[in-house]
Amino acid sequence: MIRETLARFVAFLPALAAAHPGHYHPPGEDDEFEQFRADYLHVHGYFEVGLAALLITSLLVFLFNKNRKLRLAAVVAFGSSLALLAAF
Repeated sequence: MIRETLARFVAFLPALAAAHPGHYHPPGEDDEFEQFRADYLHVHGYFEVGLAALLITSLLVFLFNKNRKLRLAAVVAFGSSLALLAAF
């Protein structure tokens, strides 16, 4: 049951991370935190969401899998997705 729930979570994580409401500002109204939200709190695209999902999935594979080769691959995937996520 835990594996099924985890698999569903991983499968739907990009859709959950990308789902956020739009923002409406009338013309001429400036929000002081708009640039901060646009730069750090909003999703910039599905590529970044996929990288974040890969990061979380690789961490879970590393923590819950006993196979040494898969754990090594998870570390490589974690490091590369973290580096690419920081670049974007």
